[in-house]
Amino acid sequence: MSIFAVSMTIRRLIFALFLVVSLSAMAYDDYRNAHVDSLEAALKSANPPKGEELLKAYDELMRGYLSIDDRKAEDYAQKALALSYKVNGVWRRQNALRHLGLLRYGKEDFDEALRYFQQALAVVDTMEHDNRYNEGHVDDARSAIYGSIANVYNLQGKAHLAINYYQKALPIFEKHHWLQSQAILYNNIGELYLIMGNSQEAERNYLLAIQKGEESKDSLMMALPQKGLVKLYIGQNDYEKASQMAEQCYAYYSAHRDEEAEDYPVVLSYMARLNLTEGHRDLAAAKVYAREAVSLADSMRLEEQRDVYAACCEVAMTEGRWKEALNYGLRSVRPDSLATDADANSYRLLAEIYTELGQKEKAREYIQKMHDVMTRYATDHYQSGLSQMEVLYETRQKEERIATLDKERGLYLWLLAAAIGLIALLAVLFVYRHLAHRRQKALLAAKVALETETKERRILARDLHDGLGGMLSLLRMKLEGGSHDSLTLLDSIHTELRRTAHHLMPEELLKNGLVSALRDFAVSVPNAKFQAIGDICLDKDKELVLYRCAYELVNNTLKHANASKIDIQLMQDSKEVTLTVSDDGKGMADGAEGMGLQNIRERIEPYNGRLDIVSADGQGTDINITLKIEH
Repeated sequence: MSIFAVSMTIRRLIFALFLVVSLSAMAYDDYRNAHVDSLEAALKSANPPKGEELLKAYDELMRGYLSIDDRKAEDYAQKALALSYKVNGVWRRQNALRHLGLLRYGKEDFDEALRYFQQALAVVDTMEHDNRYNEGHVDDARSAIYGSIANVYNLQGKAHLAINYYQKALPIFEKHHWLQSQAILYNNIGELYLIMGNSQEAERNYLLAIQKGEESKDSLMMALPQKGLVKLYIGQNDYEKASQMAEQCYAYYSAHRDEEAEDYPVVLSYMARLNLTEGHRDLAAAKVYAREAVSLADSMRLEEQRDVYAACCEVAMTEGRWKEALNYGLRSVRPDSLATDADANSYRLLAEIYTELGQKEKAREYIQKMHDVMTRYATDHYQSGLSQMEVLYETRQKEERIATLDKERGLYLWLLAAAIGLIALLAVLFVYRHLAHRRQKALLAAKVALETETKERRILARDLHDGLGGMLSLLRMKLEGGSHDSLTLLDSIHTELRRTAHHLMPEELLKNGLVSALRDFAVSVPNAKFQAIGDICLDKDKELVLYRCAYELVNNTLKHANASKIDIQLMQDSKEVTLTVSDDGKGMADGAEGMGLQNIRERIEPYNGRLDIVSADGQGTDINITLKIEH
C-alpha cells in the first residue's frame, strides 16, 4: 500500500508515539512549547553558555523548533551534533541524530531518516559502557529510536517491518511500566493489522491498548482503540459488539470534541451507521448523527471525510432519497489512482444507487471499480496468489460472475508479478556482479598503489634516517664549538627530519596497529588528544588509509585552522569505522576544499568511504571519515 493510503489516525498516533515514547525516569517536557526566544537571547547575551550548557541549549532549541521551524531545528541539530564530539556529549549526540532523522521523516525522505536513526542506535550502543548513563537512559533512547524507525516503515506501508520495531520497543515499555507508551504502541499495531486484513490480531492488540489505557487512567488511550474496534466490528457485521464499544467511544469524543476535532466526525459517522443496522435501527438518531458529522467535516475541510459521506449516503438510501444518496456516495470516494480497499464499500453503495435509478451502465461501471480496487488491494497486501484469491473470494461471494473474473485477473497479476520479480532479480544480480567486479578491480588497484607507496615510503624513511640523518650528525660534531645559533638550527632540522621520517612509515603502526599509532601521533602534536571507542579491528590496508587521512587532516588543521585544541576520535561498530578530527579553530569557508581533502576522498573511495564536513564560521570544524566494515 502506498504511503498516501495510510489513515490520518495512524499519522496522528505516530506523532503521539514520538511524543510519549521518551518516558524514562527523567521528567517529561513538551518541547513543542519550549521558550526558544529566551534561549536564543541567552546565546546572544554578553555571557553566553559554553561547553555542556551550550550543548544543552542547542538540544532544547532543536526540540523546541522541531514542529514550528524545520530550518532552525536542522541548524541547531547540526550544531548540537558538532559540539557533542567536542564535549563528548553522547546522550545529546544520539538525540541530535534522531531529531535529524525526524526532520527527514517529516519531509518523507525515508531512506535518509533511517540512516540517521541507525547512526543514533550505534551511539546508544556505546552508552551501555559509559558510566555516565544508567539503564533508564539507554532504554529511553533506544525505545525512542525504535519507535521512530517503526513510524517510518509504517508510513511506507511496510507493516511487517513496522510491527517488528514496535515489538522491539515493547519489552522496554513493559520493563519500566510506561503504560501510556504501551497503549499507543498496541493501538498502532492494531491499526496496521486492520489495514492488512488480519482482524484477529487487530482485535487482540486493540483490547491490549484499552487495558493499558485503563491502567494508566488515560481516557484518550482508551478511546483511540475503541474507535478502531468499532470500525472492525462493523466490518465483521458484529453490531452488538460494535454498539457496546461505540457508546463508550462516543462518550469520550463528544465530551472532547474541541480537542479531538478531526476524529469526532468519524465517530459520529459510526454512530449513524450503527443506528441503521438490524436490532439497533433508529433512523431518526442516524439522521441526527449523520447531519452533525457532515456539517463538522465540511466546516473543517477535513482530508479524511469518506466515512462521514458514506454514512450520510447510507442514511439517504434507507429513506429512498436516491439522488441525495448519489451525491454523498460520489463524495465518499477518492480518484481511482488513490483508491484503496476502503473505497470498495462506497463503490458498492454507488452500484446499488445507480441500479435503483435505472442506470445499469453506471451500476456495472462501479461494480467493475469495486472489483479493480479489491484486486489491487489483494495484490499489494498478500504474499501469494492463493492468499490474494482467498481474500478476493471472501469479499466478492455475492457476485459469482465478478468472482470468476477476479480469480482470472488475480492469477494473471500473480504470474505477471512473479515474472517481473524474476526479471528484476536477474537484473539486480547482473548489476551487482558488474559493480562488484568493478569495485574489486578498483580495490585491487588501490591496494597495489598503497603497497607501492608503502615500499617507497619505507625506502625514503630509511634513507632519510640512515643517510641524511647520519650526515647531519657528523656535521654537528664538526660544528661543535662554533656558533650556538648554528647548532640550535641544526638540532631543529635533525628533529624535524626524524619526525618526517617517522610519519612517512610509522613503525608503531606496523607493530602495534592503528590505535597505538594514532595515540603516538597525537602525543607528538601540540594540544592534540586521541580517543578510541569500541573494539577496533581492521585489516592493514584500512589501518594505513585511516592513518594517512588522520595525518593529512591534522596537518591541515595546524597549517590553516589557528586552533587551540585538536580532538582525534576513532569509533567502530559492527557495520562501519569512523575517524573524526575536530578542532576549535576558525572554521572552513563554504566550498573551501583543497588538494588535501581531495586526496583523502581519492584514498577512501575504493573502500566505499564517505567524508562529511561540519563547520561553522568561528566555531571550529568536524571532519568525519567513515569506512564500511565488510564481513
